[in-house]
Amino acid sequence: MSYGLPLILLIVLHKPIEEVTSLLIVTPVLSKVASTDIDNIIFWLIAVYLLLLFLSRIISFVPSAKAFLIQVIISLIYLYYRHYQDVWILHPLKGHQDIYYTDIIIEIAFLNAILLIRQLFAKKPLIAGKGFDDDSSLGKQKPDLLGYEPYVQSLATRVEQSRPEKAIAIGINGRWGSGKTSFFDLLKRKMVTSPIIVIDFNPWNSLSPNAIIKDFFDTVQRATRPYHSQLPKLLDTYTDKLISLHSEGWGKFAKELKSVILPEQSLNDLYDQINKEIKAIDRKIIIYIDDLDRLDKEEIAEVIRLIRNTASFSNTFFIVAYDRDYVLTAIKAMNAFNHNHFLEKIFQIEVNLPYFDPAIIQRKLADLLKAYYSEDYHENIEKEIVGTPSAYPNYFEGWIETLRDVTRLSNGIKLNLDMLLTEVVFSEFVRLEILRLKYPSVYEAFYRRSGTFLHISDKHNGTDGYQLKTISDKRGEPFYLTNEHSEFELFVQQNASRLSVEQHEIAPIIDLIDGLFGVSMLTARFRSHLSVVHPSRFELYFSYSVLEGKLSEAEFLKAIESDFPQLKTQIDEWNREKLNFEVLRRFLQIKTFKNRKRFETTVEGIFYFARQPDNDAQYGFENRQLADLLSDDKKRISKQFYDGKSDEYATFLRRLLDGATSPYSFDSTFLEHLNKSSDDSFPIHKQERLKIVQKLFYDYTQNFKAWDYNLWHLYHACSYKEWTPTGGSVYRSDTIYPVEANQIMIATITKHIDAFLPVIIDFPPFVNDHMYISGIIKTIFGSYEAFGDFLNNLDTSSSVAVKEFDEFYRQLATQNFEKAVPFEFTVIKVVNRGQVN
Repeated sequence: MSYGLPLILLIVLHKPIEEVTSLLIVTPVLSKVASTDIDNIIFWLIAVYLLLLFLSRIISFVPSAKAFLIQVIISLIYLYYRHYQDVWILHPLKGHQDIYYTDIIIEIAFLNAILLIRQLFAKKPLIAGKGFDDDSSLGKQKPDLLGYEPYVQSLATRVEQSRPEKAIAIGINGRWGSGKTSFFDLLKRKMVTSPIIVIDFNPWNSLSPNAIIKDFFDTVQRATRPYHSQLPKLLDTYTDKLISLHSEGWGKFAKELKSVILPEQSLNDLYDQINKEIKAIDRKIIIYIDDLDRLDKEEIAEVIRLIRNTASFSNTFFIVAYDRDYVLTAIKAMNAFNHNHFLEKIFQIEVNLPYFDPAIIQRKLADLLKAYYSEDYHENIEKEIVGTPSAYPNYFEGWIETLRDVTRLSNGIKLNLDMLLTEVVFSEFVRLEILRLKYPSVYEAFYRRSGTFLHISDKHNGTDGYQLKTISDKRGEPFYLTNEHSEFELFVQQNASRLSVEQHEIAPIIDLIDGLFGVSMLTARFRSHLSVVHPSRFELYFSYSVLEGKLSEAEFLKAIESDFPQLKTQIDEWNREKLNFEVLRRFLQIKTFKNRKRFETTVEGIFYFARQPDNDAQYGFENRQLADLLSDDKKRISKQFYDGKSDEYATFLRRLLDGATSPYSFDSTFLEHLNKSSDDSFPIHKQERLKIVQKLFYDYTQNFKAWDYNLWHLYHACSYKEWTPTGGSVYRSDTIYPVEANQIMIATITKHIDAFLPVIIDFPPFVNDHMYISGIIKTIFGSYEAFGDFLNNLDTSSSVAVKEFDEFYRQLATQNFEKAVPFEFTVIKVVNRGQVN
């Protein structure tokens, strides 16, 4: 109809059209065109340009069928006048009598025809089944998996039998992802043969309440235009009236001024007239409004106003999908009074989506995964998701309840399991994916704090396995947790708000994790060697993706399984890529080793990594974890890798420590930790360790540059603790500085006395004119008096600084070194920088 009428008019009125065209275009413009070389060049340039444009679009451009139809009509008209030149005489190209300048019209239509034909007959891409699953509804053809069809049929029958004077509103209540849109699709299928006008209105596409009004009535206009000529105009006027009620400022003033000058129908008169015309159409109008729960409170109010008042027309049905709790919360924010019963005034019928069997959900998930993975894995998927007659996987209950949950979980598994398909226990991986899907903050916290929540159980024939730590002491809130509860539960209880967890959701989360790491579960000995409870497998379950700036798990494992020279090269590469923290974190997670070669290579790698420069020090490591890793308690390492020969293991460690590099901060810190620990399970005994750290201190002083932090650190690292029992299980610790360390320090002081003296002059807090000698002197020399004797025995003939300091020392001696004294140094440069210790 839209093209037929203009074409008929064109044929009937072609003579007047020819005369007008000649008068306006042909005579003043086209008659001036002549067959010249310049015009030929312009013609060929345009023709080549159109051809190049065609070639650039031939692969993926989608042409407009309507535009092509118009081009065909124009081309046919042109061909008529081209053949019968009794009206107009066309100019041919110079030297080409069969080609006319206006033939460009034919080229445009021809090239577009090729594009359209290519589009129509192009092979559609095959669906490989290896991509992500979408979240689309049933549409027109997909089968009803949730069993809604009988219920939908009943509702459709009631709608078809109703003919209301005012609109009937039917609410479809369901959680997000519960299949409300699919319910709509089924309802449309059931009423496809009925004489109805179907309108899909999406208010969430509008940007404001006023836009909702306009978009709604514009949608109704488009749907009713084929059935009534005057109704669209009435609806347009009605829309303007409604919007004017919401207008402010000059917009409202202009509307009121217009109504005074040009009196219009009242809103009620327009409503009655529209209602009358809708009755005349004699068709049910069914308006589907989906996702009401996507809107904010003002927009929800406007949609409700449309349903209840402004669009409550005869023989009209509103079918609205929403999450009741969300909508009631929005209503409460606007009007708290009796909000729980508000929807009862709006919707004459409210449908709560029928409950469906959880087995349907599990079946759908299994089918999606089986379509993605090879047949070799189908049996495992079927067993772990759907179950067998003797074993039902109940960990889905309460977690995966909607088809949207199924789609999200399926996509998450496909994305994260691909590289680990043969490396993990499928059911355990799915449990953790469910936690990540529902509570990502809890998932992240459990992984990052796994050392706090889990411990290694070593009670079953030496088979290590992670278990949840129970609360070691009853501390803090909630008060009802006892030492039978886990540290993980305590953490979730205390941080529920930060983790976005409601109180009633805590128990299911704990049960899900307890199903993997609970004390009551099968011990590590009886679990698959791929189980997450094994420390060597734990990291795989959380490291399924490697992002830029992150350490590749495969690359790390390959490196520590290689020889040390290769691992060393890889560590250098990681350092250049600034992955130090990632490498440290990954080394810290290593708890077990396959064999001696893997153990020694990894430990050598840790020491090499920890000795890497970091500003003026070294990168370092976690001393406690390294000590635990190397501990030979009950000959744990010696028996496993050295045939019980502790000396052989100790020889390996000596070789490692001999490789210490300046400034020795890592090795000295680690040795200090060992020497001050009450545990003495390290294969190298304390006396030998003390000699090693003293040698590091001595070597550093031989290349003395200044009294810097590293020198003082090395001196303190030479100290150790003696543990003395005081009764029961209580011990007293005493820190001792060996004579050898003090001797090294005194020798260094002797050589560099002038640089040493300013370092030991200190100020009391908030005082700048009184000074005293740092207490570190008593640690090094035993007493201030011994230090004085040391100064007296120095050759001070060439040191003005020592002479000045000696005067300061004597003034302090008069106060028994207990009080700061005023002193003005002229030679020694003193800086108030805090106490040296």
